[in-house]
Amino acid sequence: MSRICLVIPSNRFDQYFIQLPLDAVTAAGQLRAQGHTVAVWDQRLQEAPDGQDFDLLVVFSAIADRAQCYPLELEPVRAAVERAAARYPAARTVAVGPHGTHLPAATRAELGVDHIACGETDSATVGAVHSLLAGADAPMLPATTTPHNLLDSPEPRPRPFPNIPLEEFAFPAYDLVPVADYTAEVISGGLPLPGPCGMVLAARGCTYGCTFCHLPFGTRMRNQPLDRVEREIDAQQSAGLDFVFFLDYVFGINRAFYGDLCARLEGRGLGWVGQTRAEVVLKNDVTAWARAGCQGMWLGAESPAIAQTGVHKRVSEAQIAEAVHKLKDAGITPFAFVLLGLPQDEACTSGRLVDWAAGLPAWFGINQLYLRPGTTLYDRLAPQYNGGTRPATWREVQEVTRRYRASYPTDLDHQQRQLEQLPNYLGNAIAPVAG
Repeated sequence: MSRICLVIPSNRFDQYFIQLPLDAVTAAGQLRAQGHTVAVWDQRLQEAPDGQDFDLLVVFSAIADRAQCYPLELEPVRAAVERAAARYPAARTVAVGPHGTHLPAATRAELGVDHIACGETDSATVGAVHSLLAGADAPMLPATTTPHNLLDSPEPRPRPFPNIPLEEFAFPAYDLVPVADYTAEVISGGLPLPGPCGMVLAARGCTYGCTFCHLPFGTRMRNQPLDRVEREIDAQQSAGLDFVFFLDYVFGINRAFYGDLCARLEGRGLGWVGQTRAEVVLKNDVTAWARAGCQGMWLGAESPAIAQTGVHKRVSEAQIAEAVHKLKDAGITPFAFVLLGLPQDEACTSGRLVDWAAGLPAWFGINQLYLRPGTTLYDRLAPQYNGGTRPATWREVQEVTRRYRASYPTDLDHQQRQLEQLPNYLGNAIAPVAG
């Protein structure tokens, strides 16, 4: 057996929330059940494990809550690698996460790790440990690659480690992290505030095909056994968290599964926030969500004109408005993701998006569009903004987004500043107090 330390880097979102590294504690539980000695070093909250040496350091380039919108900058991850390697110089290093999965050679060079393991982070962590203990020494794990000419990629890419069936995962090792210290947006008196909050992933995947969206869990829905979901919630409540965030990308998409889940949550004294789509809200009895403790729900609204932008998201402005009002009527605080810079978005180019956001009876968060490897929009546009070739380094990937934004027919930074002045911008509610 081996001695393994799972390393969680700091990132620029720490000023708002520090969310539970659910995939790391899941991988840790699985490895520990197999007889390994495992520690988690969450560098956002924990000092390095004392009195231990490790054979392997596994660094998460983007944990579960950041994987869908993973950052393109790897400097904080490289700093975490350097800090861990300096403390445990005899250990081999491996990186898991979306960066290595999509650009393995570039990620390995950027981070200076010995190995890259491709696939969902918890399964890739377990798979990498098994491969290395079995004698693998390839820089990219697993070593079997997808043919270069099928990828139209600057480098051959390993096939991802197969996903461990959800019913076969051992229970997460919550005891290895300071569970009660994790935070997210919680609802108090109808207002969002930063507060103690856990995380649950009842179902993985998203069956929708929005071209701008990175889906680290793929397009097939995989539900966790509901008994397991309840046990995870029990463990987090026992650790002092009476609020959780459901990371499921489309809460309510399977009405039977989520109906059973909500029935089990009634009367637990648990508050929670989730995320979903407007048309899913319109097909569900959201009063059942409220009875189950739902206090807030995020909608992927993006733009009132998103259905006309050609990114395969056919949600109308009327559906978004109806979903927001349906949530409010049920006593659930609505939140909306707003995305600046979608291709051919007339609401953004005309400035109408600002007035639309101002009129939403919901809190909203803002992102400018990133062209991320692992999305079909990136596959289509990246060569156009990189001299006709696919980017081979993360610096080139960052340049693709910079050039795309610079060529956009309106000033996205100016529009973001306008949005940030609105009273229903979430950042104004949860911004850290200067001191």
